[in-house]
Amino acid sequence: MTRGGCLVAALASAACAPGPSQHRSLRAGPAEVRILQKRADRLLVELPNRLLVVAQQLKSAPVVSAQVWVKTGSIYEGAAGGAGAGLSHFLEHLVSGGTTQRRGEKQSNALLGSIGARTNASTSLAAVRYYINTTSDHAAEAVELLSDWLQNSEIIEAEFTRERDVIQREFQMGQGDPRRILWKLTQQARYRTHPARHPTIGYLDEFLEVSRDQIYDFYKRMYVPNNMVFVVVGDIDMQQVVDQIATLWRDAPPRELPSLQFPIEPAIDRPHRRSGVADITRPRLRLAWPGTRLAAPGDYALDLLAVGLGGGESSRLVRTVRDEQRLVNTIGSYNLSMSWGEGFFAVDAEVAVPDGEDAQASIDRVESAILNEVERVRREGLKAEELARAQRQTKAQVVYGSQTAGALAGELASGLVDMHDPDYRLRYAEAVQKVTRRQVQDAARKFLDPDRLISVRLMPLPPDAEPPTLSRPADEENVAGVEMEAVDLDNAVIRNDMLDRLGSTQVKTIATDQVRRAVLPNGLRLLVGRHTAVPAVAIQFYQLGGLLADEPGREGLANATAQMMIKGTATRSADAIARQIDNLGARLSFSSGYNSHYA
Repeated sequence: MTRGGCLVAALASAACAPGPSQHRSLRAGPAEVRILQKRADRLLVELPNRLLVVAQQLKSAPVVSAQVWVKTGSIYEGAAGGAGAGLSHFLEHLVSGGTTQRRGEKQSNALLGSIGARTNASTSLAAVRYYINTTSDHAAEAVELLSDWLQNSEIIEAEFTRERDVIQREFQMGQGDPRRILWKLTQQARYRTHPARHPTIGYLDEFLEVSRDQIYDFYKRMYVPNNMVFVVVGDIDMQQVVDQIATLWRDAPPRELPSLQFPIEPAIDRPHRRSGVADITRPRLRLAWPGTRLAAPGDYALDLLAVGLGGGESSRLVRTVRDEQRLVNTIGSYNLSMSWGEGFFAVDAEVAVPDGEDAQASIDRVESAILNEVERVRREGLKAEELARAQRQTKAQVVYGSQTAGALAGELASGLVDMHDPDYRLRYAEAVQKVTRRQVQDAARKFLDPDRLISVRLMPLPPDAEPPTLSRPADEENVAGVEMEAVDLDNAVIRNDMLDRLGSTQVKTIATDQVRRAVLPNGLRLLVGRHTAVPAVAIQFYQLGGLLADEPGREGLANATAQMMIKGTATRSADAIARQIDNLGARLSFSSGYNSHYA
């Protein structure tokens, strides 16, 4: 039984809405469902098998995004004997649209086509995400199809063989992708004992040793309801969604998850460098420093520091290293932090190599210029206006990242998985506004220590050379004697944490008003609508024109004109426009279509 003792057959009664530090239950079919959060626009429940379900109304358009997140990214592959084989990524290929006990691939594809769905899946270090986006009237089909894939996959031999070949080609493409190569080099440089040092796709030689039975066993061990979060966002009936999922999953029992431990990464106390090659024309440089965990002390200050240093046209590194010194073609900085371990703060640059100059000399000069700016910010901190701009830009980035049904579903799921809080993104946006200049400077001094610098250099591939195949690094360290931390993947951990948090804080519900239409005296037509999913304003302007208005022989003129709109006006220069947009934390773009151009 539940604490509060409210069992209802439906969710219509507001009297059963949970109050602070309370939870309630409802009955969906034969199974008792535990309400963890009930708002006018959201229902968050835990099924008897500990599957967490979020049904979120978003009535801005008649669409729906159904997503399932499984806590089984590559860092958890120790459950199958060790990371490096790419089991989670391989399994993602097999489960998404694969043969199940109920239907074959062709039937899944036919159903997806009949509902006009867009579907995909992705694997990260810590989770695998499956989604189907479709119109609201097909929400039930999307929910049923995802449930079938995740419960009843058969992983037949023919599909196993085919997808193994597909992933082999993905390995080959990755050998030519400089971004992937740079990331893998960074993983190896940043982590010496933690499984995060291994690429999500795995190592080709180890991947090829994976058997069908091995991956099916991994599926059965990790794809269990108490290790999943199911989120449905859109123009939906929340009760119907929860009832349907409860019925579809009522016979899926919770299972004991593998007992896992992660090594606590030893501190880096001396600078070190890692190099690689790729099919590029200009060298790339990444300077990184070990950071901290998500939401740990210093994390938000590092986020703001990254924006102040290299986030936008008015940031320090862009103004000095790119525009004044002309040492790089592109440059930017960011802070990457995770819930499962410490991340890193980084500056990325594409190096400009003058004709006749040695590439290494150019990289050395760029590295020195970046470190000068880093040392300056450690010594002086950000200016008040730089911090204010960074805070506005950070809040805007959070806002822009959750405007659509798919984006909001992802934010809710990642908030639950990472921070045990569906509204973490909103609390984060508020928290960064309270960070002080002193806190940013303290974080710079603590984390951007020259003795902890990691330099990763990616050089152009020599002529006629083949990109090297990335294999398990020779400097693999033995974890014997390294301090370990236990990992508990069960959703009970999320639920308990979340109940404490939800009882002490409140988040406003999402409201949507009808769009109003007005015609101004000059004939301009104006459409105004209110939607409170995010605290943002979007302004768009459309005008007839575009490609169809171009004179024959001068095609592309409309598009070129649209691109010139941000290059300066009679009252503002291009630089002034860029700085004002940065100061507002806004985004501005112009484009041209077949019969219109727009901003």
